Amino acid sequence: MVQAATVAQAAGADVISLVAGEIAPALLTAIASALMIRLHLHLAAGGASLTEAISVQPHRICLAIDDVSVAIAQQLHAHGIELALAIDTSVEQVQAAHAAGACAIELDASKLGAAGIADAEFARLVACAAAATRLGMQVQIAHGIDLTNAGRLAALEDVVQIQVGQALLIRAIIVGWQTAVGEMKAVLTQAGRQ
Repeated sequence: MVQAATVAQAAGADVISLVAGEIAPALLTAIASALMIRLHLHLAAGGASLTEAISVQPHRICLAIDDVSVAIAQQLHAHGIELALAIDTSVEQVQAAHAAGACAIELDASKLGAAGIADAEFARLVACAAAATRLGMQVQIAHGIDLTNAGRLAALEDVVQIQVGQALLIRAIIVGWQTAVGEMKAVLTQAGRQ
């Protein structure tokens, strides 16, 4: 996994985002040590502990909005770690994330491919991203992102980060990891994302 992270970095990735509970602590530490780019960790309920995640010193930790408290936000800030909250696409949840002390939100784009709701879901993503920006929070979008929709999402002015997962891995099976990362980076760059 260390090699995969460093190859992604060399191919143009700006951030490596990992689910902490799915990786052994020693391996997570090795990945963090090898990177020159930002590391974001996602903590799932019942996964790695907050203490373990903090020890790796990632740039940002993402939690589900239901798993956070102001005390957790303060603990992360005290360690120089940003807090992002994974939320539903609702302005009310954007406001709740802000009240909890998050500096960023993560919006789920997986519904964009669903027949009949894609346009409405895109409008909700845009509204949430704009609301978060007005509140001084950064916006990252994850899930369901592939080469066909990444450019449209990256072109959104209020979005600062696109997190690509499964589609990138599937593409890598066909063309190789470095090429897959490079292709995605090219799509994001063409959309105006550096």
